[in-house]
Amino acid sequence: MLGLLAGGFVAFLAGRPASASANTRSQIRAGDVCKKLGRRQTAGNKTFECVDVAGVRQWKRVRTPVAPARPTTSEVKVLESSALAAGRSANVIVTSGGRNFAVVLTRAPGGIAAFSRSCTHQGSLVSANSSGQLACPSHGAIFDASTGAVIEGPAARPLTQYRVSERSGSIYLTI
Repeated sequence: MLGLLAGGFVAFLAGRPASASANTRSQIRAGDVCKKLGRRQTAGNKTFECVDVAGVRQWKRVRTPVAPARPTTSEVKVLESSALAAGRSANVIVTSGGRNFAVVLTRAPGGIAAFSRSCTHQGSLVSANSSGQLACPSHGAIFDASTGAVIEGPAARPLTQYRVSERSGSIYLTI
């Protein structure tokens, strides 16, 4: 019996250093005492900094701000110039950055204008009507095809405008 107890105690002692060494690694937690002001240390995907809080040096978790994704712009060829006659509008779907954009292009006297087809009232898709204006079929809002301005409500804001250019016989849209 005494041999069993002694063997168990020896096994306990033999196992202790391994578990003790695992615990000797410094674990940092917010509020723990630190030594050197301004020192940063990372533990478990969390970064801590030694700061002075009411005369006591403590670890404080530092949250690194995530920078907002910068909007990316791309220039996309949407039509051949010959496909858009003077005074006419064309509805196109433009794919950029894995997203689709419904756009209406109009060849006005001042050049080509491009607008989002999404009505600013409730998002229905506008289209050119027989008067050369952009009309929303849901609630009757009417927009100027060359400026995107509201002619008749219920929409209160103009259509979102895109930059458009024409060169080498093609029309390009910047999204």
